[in-house]
Parts: sequence; structure tokens; C-alpha cells
Amino acid sequence: MKKYILTVFGDFKTGKICEEIAFALSPLVDSTHLKFQYTNGVLIFHFASEMDMSDIHEFLEVTSYELYESFILSEYTDKVSVFMSQDIKEHLFDLDNMSEDCSYVVVPKQGRTEMDDMEEDDEFVALLLNELKGKLKQPTIDQLLDKISSQGIESLTPYEKGILDNYSK
Repeated sequence: MKKYILTVFGDFKTGKICEEIAFALSPLVDSTHLKFQYTNGVLIFHFASEMDMSDIHEFLEVTSYELYESFILSEYTDKVSVFMSQDIKEHLFDLDNMSEDCSYVVVPKQGRTEMDDMEEDDEFVALLLNELKGKLKQPTIDQLLDKISSQGIESLTPYEKGILDNYSK
């Protein structure tokens, strides 16, 4: 099992969005806890997973919708250097224990305790990703503009809005 750090950037107006993103990540998490730290438009998540980093990246891309603007995913090893207060560091990087007297949110892992069930979850997520990749064909800018012209901008799905944002960059 590998440990990962996910840094998410966005305009997070409420703490609720942080919890939504954490909940969206829960199918990927095999560690006892998924921990995160939030400050000024940046969320840092720490978790362990049996999934490969490329599969996690694809899952994050497909499921991002409008939850966040961008992310950086990296494997957490002993070569990673961090600068933060000791209490935040102890909270964020101890995936096995709840943090005492700490105001930062900890999301316990939902679900299974048996290894077979966890492997089934990983296989299901990988299958879902492969199915989504096969079905999702990225619309062209012309197709998106035609849809806006005929049905209005509110008819765009979050996926289509994300593509339109990418075209505008």
C-alpha cells in the first residue's frame, strides 16, 4: 500500500466543500483514516491506497466536476520535505490514529474490514474508470458552443463546463 499527498486548489467558500471532496475520495482510501488540512483555497489530503497513482489521477479527473480547479498528486515517501507546525504535521501524517485536541477534520475510512472486500472495491473503481473513459468522448469547442446557442449555458453538465474552461485557457 502506498501513501499519497493530494494538494487541491480551489475557491472553497465553506468547509462543507472540503467534506464533499473528502467523501468523493473515500473509494480510493485503504488507510484507517483520510486526513486533510485546509487553508486559504488549498486542501492537503493524506491517505494510503492500494491503487496505482495513474488510476487515482484518472479517478480525480473524472470525478472532479466543479469541486476544485486543479490538483497535484504525489506519492508520500521519506524523501518528501514539509514545513508546517508540529501539531498539524502529527495530525496530517499519522494515518492510523485520531488526533487529540486537534481542530482539523479526520474522516474515518468507510466500509470494509476484510482484504477481499477492499480488493473488490479497487477492482470496481478501476472498472468504473475504464467504463467512463470509453463512454466519455470530449466534445469539441464547436459542439459546446452549439449546445449553448441552442439550449443555453445552464444546459452544460459540470463535465462540459470543465472542458469549456480548459478550452478557454
